[in-house]
Amino acid sequence: MTHGAFGERLKREREMRGVGLEEISAATRISTRFLAALENERWHELPGGVFNRGFIRAVARYLGLDEEAMIAEYALVTRDAPQVAVWVDSPARARAPLLPWVILAVIALLAVGGWYAWQHYAPLWQAWHQPVLPPPSATPTPLPPPPAASPAAAAEPEILQLKIDAIKPTRVKVTADGVVKFNATMQVNQSQRFEAKEKFEVSSENSSAVLLELNGQIMMFEEPPDAPGRITLDRSKLKKAQGGSH
Repeated sequence: MTHGAFGERLKREREMRGVGLEEISAATRISTRFLAALENERWHELPGGVFNRGFIRAVARYLGLDEEAMIAEYALVTRDAPQVAVWVDSPARARAPLLPWVILAVIALLAVGGWYAWQHYAPLWQAWHQPVLPPPSATPTPLPPPPAASPAAAAEPEILQLKIDAIKPTRVKVTADGVVKFNATMQVNQSQRFEAKEKFEVSSENSSAVLLELNGQIMMFEEPPDAPGRITLDRSKLKKAQGGSH
């Protein structure tokens, strides 16, 4: 892919839908400065690493684009493959044979291939096995009305799910519904997941060292980069992704 093609496509898809940078920024909480840097491929103005991929995923979801395809195009342009942390506890562990890792990699590839095959062939398989129904009679028997939804089930609240990815070492504290769930230093490429019924309270010694996702939506500290950050996350922070023309 030539230089500029990724950013031009992102901008073209946005303009085709009549969406401005300010609208995407309000929905994804990504600053317009970062959105403009993506469209102009000014990579040096972006945080890099998992932040960039998180930005692209959020924008693609808002515009109704294939998130994985956009991430793949970005990686092809920038040669920014996801980093894998390597943990070495001792010389004996460093000399461990590579065969188990090779086996795990093969299993992972087979799992991904099986998933893609299922996505492609599942509709064909379902259509092939769809039972042939007899033609309706002249006087069809009316179907009974569907059962009413249980009030308790209708009122059941959505569980809040929080994912935290660290791109720099920093101390993070997470409180879920008033209970401290995590209070320790996160290392590079470390991830943590939490659940809550009502809200999260998250603090980090470095606001630009972690990436927050609440139910799949990118959340940002309001504090400036490299400063301590604190944020409360509840259902009011969630914004439904929108796509299509306006």
